[in-house]
Amino acid sequence: MRVIAVRTLLASLLIVAPVSGLQSVELLRPRSVPVARMSSVRMATVPPGGKVLFVGNGPVQLLAARIAALRGFEATIACVPQALDMASQLLWDGSHPEGSLPIKLLPIAGDDAVEEDIDRAVEEAEGLVIAFDGEQTIPDQALNVFMRPSGGTKLTHVSIMSRYLNGQGMGFVPMAAKAAANAEIWAGGDDAIAAYKSMEASVYSRAKEMGVTTTIVRAGTLKGGASGDVLGGGNGVADFLNPAFYKFGQQDVANWRLLYDVSALSVEISKGDTLTGPGFTAALTATTAEGGAGDSHRGAVATALVEALRVPSAAGGDYSLKSSKGKKFPAPEQWATLFDKAA
Repeated sequence: MRVIAVRTLLASLLIVAPVSGLQSVELLRPRSVPVARMSSVRMATVPPGGKVLFVGNGPVQLLAARIAALRGFEATIACVPQALDMASQLLWDGSHPEGSLPIKLLPIAGDDAVEEDIDRAVEEAEGLVIAFDGEQTIPDQALNVFMRPSGGTKLTHVSIMSRYLNGQGMGFVPMAAKAAANAEIWAGGDDAIAAYKSMEASVYSRAKEMGVTTTIVRAGTLKGGASGDVLGGGNGVADFLNPAFYKFGQQDVANWRLLYDVSALSVEISKGDTLTGPGFTAALTATTAEGGAGDSHRGAVATALVEALRVPSAAGGDYSLKSSKGKKFPAPEQWATLFDKAA
């Protein structure tokens, strides 16, 4: 039965799991579409109002979809039943109540998953954003569903979140801080790095075969992601997730994640896999409001993934992103310059 295959997609794709622990399983098989493969690259940018499919999990996936909707795209979030409650709490707020933004939740597993709806979303998507909040990569079998070299889709561009993979500022000290202070610290590790490199290669290969462009956005330790103190009249970014975000995950006496969303809004982009992890400062900066080396604000990563859909110069690019102390987040019109000036 096809619904069993869809449920298998749940087990393989969007349940949070270590990259070293993913299992190879049978996935929903895409329909065979009798059209010729693209031999040339299509238009790199997704037009205003274009349909974008978001694959992944966690707050970074939801945040990217919310930002895309605010930028005028039609956002479809491929999600599993376990993610629906988080999505309903984080996507909407007083300024943007449920139904006010062009965002659709697409079940890809469980009783509510409909094969025809999944096929339609894949076939109509002009942009694809792949973003996993945990240390998880998208399996090849899942790419067979969402990137179909056999054709039959409108896909023009893929934005993919990867990680710093150069090994600098990673290793034992960040690993120890990850275990003791903040489980979300990106500390590398041979298996994790190999898995991300393999994912990148798979995406590149399929994109070339399909004639679509790609942008890689590399993140270090993901931090923050909600609107900070905007609702209280303070600093933050109104485009980000509902402050209910602060009730999820690690809880501390002082909500450092809220303080981070108020105080660590500066963004820097560089070309290539050039940035370092937290190194010997990992324990000291694990939960600080102003952040430290190796940090990447979820809001910055999500925004970069979306802006890459509409900034021509970002097509074909490989960028690393870091965040630091600052009260002002880049405006939408500033992202093209950030990509253009990346060195």
